[in-house]
Amino acid sequence: MHHVNRQALNGRFKFIFDELVDRGVIVKSDRKKSKTVFAQNLGTKGHIIDLYLQDKRKITYEQAKLLCSAYKVNEAYMFQGQGKPFNGGLPKEDRLAMALGIDFNPNILFTNVEAFSSNTVGVDLLEDTDRFQIPGLLGDLVAFNINGNSMAPTIKTGDMVICNPIETVKDMKDNQIYAVVTNQSVWVKRVQKCFDKFGRWTHLRLISDNYHEYDPFLVELKDVRRLLKVKRKLTGLD
Repeated sequence: MHHVNRQALNGRFKFIFDELVDRGVIVKSDRKKSKTVFAQNLGTKGHIIDLYLQDKRKITYEQAKLLCSAYKVNEAYMFQGQGKPFNGGLPKEDRLAMALGIDFNPNILFTNVEAFSSNTVGVDLLEDTDRFQIPGLLGDLVAFNINGNSMAPTIKTGDMVICNPIETVKDMKDNQIYAVVTNQSVWVKRVQKCFDKFGRWTHLRLISDNYHEYDPFLVELKDVRRLLKVKRKLTGLD
């Protein structure tokens, strides 16, 4: 493995880590799925994982091999950047449930709000209407339809987005797409942190992918009730 670029290897590790978080495989508040447990599966400690994620150190080849084995990561992707990140087949939880004859409870809440990606929608329109599940999508998720073109071409009118509520705004990552819930409104936008002259995080900048027609705008951090990270998009739904 001496010919593998360590910097690129660490970059792919960071991508895999984020994917595992998005899939509910790594959960900070879960004793069995915490970052500490993840680190132990790689033969290291949680603070070392943090150093990898911050690019202060680089994952070793041995740890990358353990990652592939423990989490069904494609070695060709991990070491060469080729192919899909994860090997095919159902996730371990799905395979186990099928073997035991256990059905999963539907874990995706579909709400009757049509989130206008170019306008605001009253949060009082959020109501339980149905629940469903998609194989491989774990955790408590929220889904709703999009009506608006400000996030085109990434997300278009009629698309359904499936979102993962994040624990705190501190878990937010710049330039990713979130549903931003305030006391009055819901927006689906690409989000960035904004700081004042003292370095204090005070606002979120909400950015449209259709930036030719829609300008960015600011939302005060104190007004944000909840952030939901857009994990998946289902296209062509009526």
